[in-house]
Amino acid sequence: MNHAEIDQYSTRSRWYRFDPRVKLACVVGLVLVAALTRDLASLLLLFAFSSALVLASGVPLRHLRSVLALAAPFVVFPALALLLTNGPLPALAMALRVAASVLALAVLTTTTPMFHLLRALRWYRMPALLSSLVLFTYRFIFVLLDELERMSLARRARGFTGRGHLLSREVFRTLSFTAGMTFVRAHARAMRIYDALLARGYSGEVRTLSELRAGPRDVAFIVMFLTIGALSVLLQTGALT
Repeated sequence: MNHAEIDQYSTRSRWYRFDPRVKLACVVGLVLVAALTRDLASLLLLFAFSSALVLASGVPLRHLRSVLALAAPFVVFPALALLLTNGPLPALAMALRVAASVLALAVLTTTTPMFHLLRALRWYRMPALLSSLVLFTYRFIFVLLDELERMSLARRARGFTGRGHLLSREVFRTLSFTAGMTFVRAHARAMRIYDALLARGYSGEVRTLSELRAGPRDVAFIVMFLTIGALSVLLQTGALT
């Protein structure tokens, strides 16, 4: 069964061939700058830059909408809390700050294959155990969804319509059995996948077919981010006013 992976359009993106180490460092730097910025003009600049990166990425907008929808509560709720306690300007600043960070992270995750991103993290000395946990957690989500769809199909084939409510004993009993069996089957399947990885020489290290190599375009990418970051800091300190 097919599931919409977050990096499924990464190879079609304009940012795909950039070094993942460079993209990771630039995006993390932009997020840090956004987190420390309080000036509205600076935040608007960062938000516009992140939006431009998203639009220029070449990733289909429908896929980006589904990715950004997951992060929408992290934008809305903090801004709403500040609106009720501190007023509209702090709320707008919080919304722009979080939105710029989310858009930048969306660029990173949608234009970089997961294995390449983990390889870059390992280059930055991320512990091998932690990278393996991230990798297997990411893959297990899709194994779990796959088994959930299989169980749902089997349930419908046996005449379960889903009508009723959770207080109904039969509905609650069926759904609880389904949840339990989904985890049991997903765990068994994940163990088979892990055994298959071991049989193919998996040692806990993330490897990719392409080597990590930075080029002139990566330097231009870094310069672009540094320029925006510098402009944001200058606006924050009032040096451009």
